Amino acid sequence: MASSAPSPLPASRVRRVLAGFIDIMMVAAIGILVPLPPEWRLVVGTGSAVLITMLQAVTGASPGQVLTMVRLRRAVRPTQAPGRAALGRAALFVLAALPTFGILPLVMVAGVDDGGWRRTWYDRMAGTVVVAKERGKNPVQLVTASGRMVKVTEASVLGRAPDPVPGGADRLLPAFHDDPSVSRTHALVEPLREGIRVTDLNSTNGTHAEDADGIHRLAPGQAMTVERGRRVYFGDTECLVR
Repeated sequence: MASSAPSPLPASRVRRVLAGFIDIMMVAAIGILVPLPPEWRLVVGTGSAVLITMLQAVTGASPGQVLTMVRLRRAVRPTQAPGRAALGRAALFVLAALPTFGILPLVMVAGVDDGGWRRTWYDRMAGTVVVAKERGKNPVQLVTASGRMVKVTEASVLGRAPDPVPGGADRLLPAFHDDPSVSRTHALVEPLREGIRVTDLNSTNGTHAEDADGIHRLAPGQAMTVERGRRVYFGDTECLVR
C-alpha cells in the first residue's frame, strides 16, 4: 500500500538557482569579510562551504535552500535527507563549476526539462533530487507514461478544455490537449494527503481508477480516492499518482 506521507515535488528552476546564489554569496561574504590575511580567508571560505555541504547532507537543506523552501533528497527515497550523496554531488558540482567560473551548473539547471525530477547530470550521478517544500498544501502529480506531468494543488476540473461545473471546483485544469479520448470536461480532481480524489464528470470514454482490488470504471458523478503510487486513467491516458 502506498505511504500516506506527502510525495515531494521537483523544485522549480528559479528556486534552485536562487538557493545556489544565496549559498555562494554567503561563502564569498565570509571569505571576503573575515579580518584575516588573504590565504586564511581562502581557508575560512572553503571551510564554510564544507560546513554548508555537511549541513545539507544531514538535514537536506543549505541556508539558501531553507530560504527558498527547497530540499535536497535521495532519488530513490525522496523523503529522506541525502547523506553521503550530498558530498558526492558537491564534488561533482565543483568539477563542473571551477573550469567555467560557475556558468556550467547554472546553464544545466536552466536547461533541464519540465518532466520527471528535473535532474542535472551531477544529480543523476550522485543519486539526488531537489524538491520543493510547500506549506499548507497536499500537492499531487499526475505523471503519464511519456513523462508529462500535471500538478494538482487544489480541487480542479480537468479536461482538454474544461468548463466550470456547477457546485464544483473554481479552478480549471486544461490537460492532455492532444488526446481525443479525454473529454473537454472530463473529471474533478482533488489533492489529498494520501493521493487524489477523482470524480468522473460524465466523460465520453470514462475514468478508471486503481485500488488494491484492481482497476474500476467510475460511474458519472462517482468519486474514488486513488493512493499515491497507483494509477488513474482519463480516457486512454494513463497517469501515475505521485
